[in-house]
Amino acid sequence: MKNVVSVIALASSVCAFAAAKVQMPPSCTNPDGLAVSPDGRLVIAAPNNARTQPGAIFLLDEPGGEPRKWFDVPVHPETGVAGPMGICFGPAGEMYICDNQKDSKARLLCVTFKDGKLASCETVAEGLENANGVKYLNGRLYMTQAFLRKIVREDGHLSSGLYMFNASDRNVRVTNTAADPQLVFIDHTANPKLRVGLNGVAVDSQGFIYTGNYGDGRIWKLKPGADGRIASSELFAWSGIVTPDGLCVDADGNLYTADMHGDAAVKIDRKGTVSIVAKGGFKRPSEPCCWKGGLYVSDYAGTTVTQVRLP
Repeated sequence: MKNVVSVIALASSVCAFAAAKVQMPPSCTNPDGLAVSPDGRLVIAAPNNARTQPGAIFLLDEPGGEPRKWFDVPVHPETGVAGPMGICFGPAGEMYICDNQKDSKARLLCVTFKDGKLASCETVAEGLENANGVKYLNGRLYMTQAFLRKIVREDGHLSSGLYMFNASDRNVRVTNTAADPQLVFIDHTANPKLRVGLNGVAVDSQGFIYTGNYGDGRIWKLKPGADGRIASSELFAWSGIVTPDGLCVDADGNLYTADMHGDAAVKIDRKGTVSIVAKGGFKRPSEPCCWKGGLYVSDYAGTTVTQVRLP
């Protein structure tokens, strides 16, 4: 099927930015996680929540090209499905995938390749309640769980957390409680209508970790210590963002988030100043990725990826 690119105008609070819609193939019923591969291609994870197609990973070689399926994610042995969401790459070209499953059966996977094809799939961690976003930093994997229902608070707020695993870990089983030694940062969500917490995660060149609370609309800047655990935390941005979902950082250290309920792509500079890059025209934007001069945003409720042309 020929790729269809439609140009639209996305209005910003400052000015208008041109954008294009990249149509995914029929084997993708909804895109989510985005990453850039070691060889410079845009990688797109599709959980395909309708289950009419298997959860899969797609590739886009060049801007304006046609996305194509790379491989189907190996299914969970019990559920028979896979739901790839957050993705990232390690230094040896290995790929880490958040396989989101129901009933605390989510997994964090490590897949390797040979001659561009899937060669192996190993489980880093299992028994996760909500494997959502993941990033690699200094031999470790930082992964968000957007809700941890077993950690009950007296005020009724929803608990969520950031987990840390060694990239070499295999078959780690978590309990989704405060007793998990891999749980390095806990947040809570007060919003009773959007009971979702820490969602996206990003790292910058200085070694800082960023993660956003979806329900309460705030973003944290975290500093890991020598052991990888969080040594300090700073509230980085909390105004002008409705629901920060996925996060990414550009070469200049600017942070971007897909604001799903705000129907916007948002930029936060290194000082924490929030500005709207593009607003309107998305279909529940969920994950941003800077690639070849543009900001790509997955349309979680659609079958497209929006390319926003940055100035």
